[in-house]
Amino acid sequence: MKKLLLLIFTISLLSHKAHSQVDENPIEKIAYKVLQNEMFSNRFLKNFVFIKTNFFKKKALSDMDKSIAKFDDNLSFIILHLPYDKEVKEAYIKLQNYWNIYRIALTNYENENYESLIIKTKKFNKLLANLSKSVIHKHHQYEKKKKLFEKIPYLVNSVKMVDNFAIAYVLKNSLELENAYNYFDLSFSDGKKYLKKLGKDKAKGNIYISIISDLNMSLDGIKNIFEKNSYSPKMMYSESNNFSKLAFKLLDHLFNKAK
Repeated sequence: MKKLLLLIFTISLLSHKAHSQVDENPIEKIAYKVLQNEMFSNRFLKNFVFIKTNFFKKKALSDMDKSIAKFDDNLSFIILHLPYDKEVKEAYIKLQNYWNIYRIALTNYENENYESLIIKTKKFNKLLANLSKSVIHKHHQYEKKKKLFEKIPYLVNSVKMVDNFAIAYVLKNSLELENAYNYFDLSFSDGKKYLKKLGKDKAKGNIYISIISDLNMSLDGIKNIFEKNSYSPKMMYSESNNFSKLAFKLLDHLFNKAK
């Protein structure tokens, strides 16, 4: 009987501690980290491609190292602040296990081929998206803060698409892979639609609208580079990175304002 009472007391204590930890960590904190990681996903592949083709290898290597380090930092935070739900924990474990495999492939510059890594990246993206959805929707504050997350997918998808444009552009022009564009869903009109959806919320203030305007200009710049007859990998790398920086800036603005 004493053992049973002790077990019940221990479970109650752990449950109280779990709920207390979640209460102390608002949804904005953990959502910000999982969304940042989702926006990093195609950047890994982009840097891999630039490293393999020897365009800006030093810069791309540096960016790869920084991105991996930031991704790991975010994962370390996420595991400590997961909502206490079986589905969320399983989503995290699946991602963490695959990240261990994917990370090795990313840094295997000599032997990993593009097609194989593209397939791995698509699987990686699905696991990331599943974790983001699980973490955000299972958090006890989700319904209260639901409006904050309505348009976030448009921002995440725009970043992924721009990185895919850069990847396909280099693969086709540097390696002369005629089917390079077929690996991805590439659509400037979709990119514009994402930004238009984001820009409709005028109530978010002048800074928000200014960043949306800059994102539109950056996307136009990427389209111009993409459609030119001359090959400009330096410009594509620079402009796609600029778009990512602006997108992360917008994410920062949205979550800092929400706190």
